[in-house]
Amino acid sequence: RAGRVAYHEAAHLTVGRALGATYGGATIEENRELGFSGLCWGPDFESRLAGESNSSVIEQIDELMPRDGDTRDDTAEIFQHVFTRTVELTAGSQAEKMHFGDAWPATDDRRQERQLAALIYSSPDAQDIFISACAAETRAILHRHADVVEALAATLLEHRTIDGAQIDDVIARAIDARHLAQEHKRRRRWERVITNASSFTPD
Repeated sequence: RAGRVAYHEAAHLTVGRALGATYGGATIEENRELGFSGLCWGPDFESRLAGESNSSVIEQIDELMPRDGDTRDDTAEIFQHVFTRTVELTAGSQAEKMHFGDAWPATDDRRQERQLAALIYSSPDAQDIFISACAAETRAILHRHADVVEALAATLLEHRTIDGAQIDDVIARAIDARHLAQEHKRRRRWERVITNASSFTPD
């Protein structure tokens, strides 16, 4: 169970940071009173992915959204916010499916995805398509940064709770290790080219 929760939260962190989000920390310590098995929070120690505060913010944004006949010129930032947050919300469950073959119900994530999609799409079918597109983008990010997810999950399993500085340090170390491995691979490939060229005998 702990491994799945760690992987879920690590995916939220990975995708969120890839999209420019900042975090104050994350935990895999269960809190039944507040109703979570794991949690990521922002720099102000408010949950980025769960809780009533997000629903109230969504309700406030909904009041600002244009209705039929209104101009959309001033809502581009809201559209971008909805896309980014929905991609981030899908990350935990998408990572579970990719790593474990299935995903536990994440009812709060699903509720927020639907609320966000409803801000810009009145059609439930369009909302489904939008959420699916966000999930596809999430999978692409997770594929690019699979090593980061693994490193963050391992750190969460070791420490249970980590702060923002630890999150950024783990990510930086994972990316540095990736670049070093890529450089070693490039050098080995070049060495093979040189070896093959030296053994080449023209007719």
